[in-house]
Amino acid sequence: MKDLDLVNILRKERKTTDLQPLGRDFYDQVGEYLAELVNDLTDIDDHYTVEAQIVGDELKAARGSIGRLIDLRMRKISRKVQRASSSTKEVAFKGMTPLEENIYRQMLAALSQGKEEILAQVNQEDRSHTERALTAKKGMPKEYILVSMTGSVPTFVGVDGKRYTLQRGDLATLPVVHARNLCDKNLAHEVNQV
Repeated sequence: MKDLDLVNILRKERKTTDLQPLGRDFYDQVGEYLAELVNDLTDIDDHYTVEAQIVGDELKAARGSIGRLIDLRMRKISRKVQRASSSTKEVAFKGMTPLEENIYRQMLAALSQGKEEILAQVNQEDRSHTERALTAKKGMPKEYILVSMTGSVPTFVGVDGKRYTLQRGDLATLPVVHARNLCDKNLAHEVNQV
């Protein structure tokens, strides 16, 4: 297994933004290579010999190279995950080992879930601020209608000066002009109060 040139593999990986193809069992090969070096080092009786120094240096260099290679590949995978979370298009697993594909899927799931939680929190905070009364504009009618939302609309500032963020299923008391407009567009329907 002495033909595993981690320094050269790392050099090639640094030269491109894409993941360089590695064998499906690459990390197994690296594990075997490191284990061989450790065995070679333990088989040497005198650790102060030139031979022991060479094997020790090779082991240290191999561990450093594989550590830097893993870090570099994880950064590349992280960028792929970030691009995939912002896109509807599936990102190809080109160049990834099965272990790296698994990491990619886990990172994408965690990032997507985290984004959803943040957006839910942000939208919840937006809704809590829509209830705060602001001064009504002069000459605007102050009549309100209770509506049930059948669709979602982007945040808007009403004629009463309030910000409204409305999602499907929300019940909202809106100025008449907005309530009728949303009902006319089939985005809401009026709720008759008892």
